[in-house]
Amino acid sequence: MAMKAAIVLGLFMATLGLIASGRVARCVAALAGAALLMGMGFISFETAIGYVDFNTLGLLMGMMIIVGVLSRTGVFQYVAVKTMKLTRGNGIVTLFAIAGVTAFLSAFLDNVTTVLLISPIVVSVADIMDTDPVPLLMAEALASNIGGTATLIGDPPNIIIGSYAGFSFVDFLVYLAPVAIVVLFAAVLFLAFHFRDELVITPDQFARIRGIDEKKTIKDGKLLLKAGLAMGAVLTGFILHHVLHLEAAVVALLGASLLLLVTPGDGDHIIHNDVEWPTLIFFLALFIVVGALKEAGIISIIAKGLAAAVAGHPFLAALAILWFSGLSCAFINNVAFTATFVYVVDEMAQALSTSAEPLFWALALGACLGGNGSFLGSAANVVVADISRRAGHVISFGGFMKIGMKTTVLSLSIASLYLFLRFGL
Repeated sequence: MAMKAAIVLGLFMATLGLIASGRVARCVAALAGAALLMGMGFISFETAIGYVDFNTLGLLMGMMIIVGVLSRTGVFQYVAVKTMKLTRGNGIVTLFAIAGVTAFLSAFLDNVTTVLLISPIVVSVADIMDTDPVPLLMAEALASNIGGTATLIGDPPNIIIGSYAGFSFVDFLVYLAPVAIVVLFAAVLFLAFHFRDELVITPDQFARIRGIDEKKTIKDGKLLLKAGLAMGAVLTGFILHHVLHLEAAVVALLGASLLLLVTPGDGDHIIHNDVEWPTLIFFLALFIVVGALKEAGIISIIAKGLAAAVAGHPFLAALAILWFSGLSCAFINNVAFTATFVYVVDEMAQALSTSAEPLFWALALGACLGGNGSFLGSAANVVVADISRRAGHVISFGGFMKIGMKTTVLSLSIASLYLFLRFGL
């Protein structure tokens, strides 16, 4: 058993290393790791398929199609020009505006849906100004994860924790929304300082923006109406999907399918060009790799060791959960991690004879905020990186991690102080 766990962990680390190296495409590295783990018998094909979150894949595909159709209407260019005029061409204000809108939407929508909606606007803003979109895209990706921390439906780990611990939508707003707002402000301040030189907009650039008539950027008003109605219906479906008993993926795919039926032109062309197939393959393979890690018992081994190390100290337990989950979820899918760790938190609370509530809030903060650490921590990060690549600006694994990990450490530090002040453990 120990030998199996060691080999699986080694293959997992090798896969991460290959992804980080950038020598091969991310999807190829993840696919090779998944195939090797299945080929060596560490996880069967049937078991591996069980770990694949088809709801995430379907949601991604559906939203990519809808956003692809919307991009043909010129609406993203319209919003981009309008945004720049409202912020009067101030790069710092634009950064805060994009981060704020992204975080707000991510509190009520899936993070991936949010970045798929916002990213084309960001790219259009950068194109109009003839500047690098990476600072704004980074702010968007990080803000989506921070905003998702604030509510029950904002991030999948919160749904898992809320269901297990019996926390309501209001509970999340009361306990996590305040700290999420503080973390967002601190993170955007850090990004504004880090990218201060790239965010400078010259008078000539702003003059070019003022000279654009945003109304003329709309290329197809009829298609915009159809796509807008489809998007509105899908977003409504996301809010009501628990009442409708439909998975978010089904809602997105229904909206995408109906939109393709009423969109002029070749639907195959839209599916081929607007669906990020490498991204879907990357996630499919990554789910399998993490599944093998869980099957080998590695996550449970680490969690039990952590519980033993902090026995007798409730606040240390909360801090350990916060930082361990935060740093782990920078590299491990936070859904699989949280699904395993809720049981560990419960056992730790019983062993410490203390309330489990602060420990669960620590887990929620760690799992959500830790997603900013690297590409692997959040689906939104990968989507933003791929959109940036398609726009001609590559965000490398190391480049993202350099900024993401600093933001994560800053966020977890604020969360640590919050836990101490809020619960006085």
